[in-house]
Amino acid sequence: MFDSLVASATGASGAAGLDGWTRVESASCARRVAAMVDMLAVVHAADGSAERDQWCLDNWSAVTAHIGAAARITSGAASGMLLVGIALRERFPKVAALFTAGLISYPVVRAMVTRSANVIDPDALRALDEQLSSAFQDCEPLSVDKTEKTIDAIIADVDPLALRRREAQARDRRVDITIEDGSGLATLFSTLFATDAHALDLRLDALADTVCPSDPRTKDQRRADAFHALTHGADRLACLCGTDDCLAALMPPSTGVVIYVVTHQDTLDARPETPPPPPPDE
Repeated sequence: MFDSLVASATGASGAAGLDGWTRVESASCARRVAAMVDMLAVVHAADGSAERDQWCLDNWSAVTAHIGAAARITSGAASGMLLVGIALRERFPKVAALFTAGLISYPVVRAMVTRSANVIDPDALRALDEQLSSAFQDCEPLSVDKTEKTIDAIIADVDPLALRRREAQARDRRVDITIEDGSGLATLFSTLFATDAHALDLRLDALADTVCPSDPRTKDQRRADAFHALTHGADRLACLCGTDDCLAALMPPSTGVVIYVVTHQDTLDARPETPPPPPPDE
């Protein structure tokens, strides 16, 4: 099928060619995601796979690191695509078929997977797969908002309890901080609204990039240190490069802290006595 899509796009021009190559792009992405899932399956099938789940670098982390290196993406992006691929294979075979045929794009597929995560009933899943594939097979282009609303409407039709589960998760949002005894470190776990989490992610990146390129810390370390800046009201990180010509060091962090001193007016009006001159050198 893929070869025929490429051949059709190659032989077309204008709008027909653009449509053809758009389908080729989506179909190629579908095979890319499927290949990621195959990589994970191979690792899980290997001898000693169960033991590696207790290692510092478990099966999932090893596969996402491998995918990231091969696909030239971050491990986080690889993890997200891998989750989508697993959901397509295990939960949405008809949607996966449309994706493989190039009839729907990856952003639409990702929206289907993420917004339907709370659908757990097998019968509801089959009905959802059927209705999603039917609704989006010949669907005209939709904005992100309309796409999400269409998906949510179908989910509400096949499994109304899924929306209640999402509302329950929103009510349970929280931030937990665990202080590690004696290490000087702490662990933070949180469940936030997606908009707030995205804003926090962008803010941490922005603060992490306020130092010069010679700063010795990694990006992850600077993002962690950015929490210090956030909690203390600072507008930037202190650069640790130690060079004399560092431009970032010329603009130290501003915390916006105002110090008020309470004193009598006569203290402010008093003038210090002129100190005696130093004795002459003998």
